[in-house]
Amino acid sequence: MYWVKDGDFQPLWLGSDVVEGVSDAILKKFEVGGDLSESAWLKVGEHNILVGNSATSYSSSFAADKVQIAAYQVATALGLAAISSQLLEYSAVISLAIPLNEFRHRAEIETQLKAIGEGVTVCDRSQQFTVKISFYPEGTGLYLLHRKEREHQMSAPYTRRVVVLMMGHRNLSLLVFEGGKLNANLSQTSDRLGFWNGFKTDASSAGVRERDYHSLLAAVVSGSAEQLSAVEGGVKDFSGAVDVIRQGEMKRLDAFCRDNVIDLLVNSTQTDVLIGGGVAHVLRSDLKDYFAGLGFLEHLYFADAIGGRLLLLAEQTRNAQADLARPMRMADVYGLAQTLLGKIQRP
Repeated sequence: MYWVKDGDFQPLWLGSDVVEGVSDAILKKFEVGGDLSESAWLKVGEHNILVGNSATSYSSSFAADKVQIAAYQVATALGLAAISSQLLEYSAVISLAIPLNEFRHRAEIETQLKAIGEGVTVCDRSQQFTVKISFYPEGTGLYLLHRKEREHQMSAPYTRRVVVLMMGHRNLSLLVFEGGKLNANLSQTSDRLGFWNGFKTDASSAGVRERDYHSLLAAVVSGSAEQLSAVEGGVKDFSGAVDVIRQGEMKRLDAFCRDNVIDLLVNSTQTDVLIGGGVAHVLRSDLKDYFAGLGFLEHLYFADAIGGRLLLLAEQTRNAQADLARPMRMADVYGLAQTLLGKIQRP
């Protein structure tokens, strides 16, 4: 999500894959027209990097820590925004969300990004930039968005405790906000409970081979159990495996909540639970049933429930129609973008 000067928010969607050290010959494969976000690459010195969907056919760093790839991702997003705005030299003010357990590395990310800004080529356009960057734990934007919406509805300050569950492919984050501030002692991020790790374990136990992981994932995400199977060479019904994936995810979440969340809800009428991340969209009905069983459905919120501008911006991104979780996945950065805009416009 970005804007230039006094312009409107512009959505920008990049895949999460990053591949470093590719040859110049590989870069030439992406010297084509169309949406640059689908064929994005960087050249930093003599070092070539593919970012987003351009990297998906190569050995990507999907599981890498943010500290290893965040600067490349941010530089690519800045570069694409600059190309759209016909800028070669520019300054950027950035709010960046990173996992709480990687927050200690934020200085390294900032140093790397500033070094890249001294001279970088983005999709064959030479650029220079300077940055002023603020870091937030992933999930903070969800809280800021939720608080703003609740204060608008109540026409009063919002002071309730908020338990944020950020359910992502790579990790699960728990953020607890009290009095408008993050309680770091009660907050945590677990890489072990990321959806992708559990998915691979459950898919294997359900007898699905790795060649069919993409098809099984499509079945889980879309709700359509019949998908083309590379293993069987035809359409296959993945219903049984989908059930195993959903049940496995909820079983792990239940164990996590028993250890870390339920104590925050006991005897409390002043706590809301806010859920975000792409996995939350996929498991929405299961999550509603789970928190209804805890007697907490009245105080359960999903990050995309605000609709409105968030939905419109999500719909404008490439291939949004094939990703029904897109608004949920964009909510965190949308919340940070709104807050950043407010700070910049503040007299």
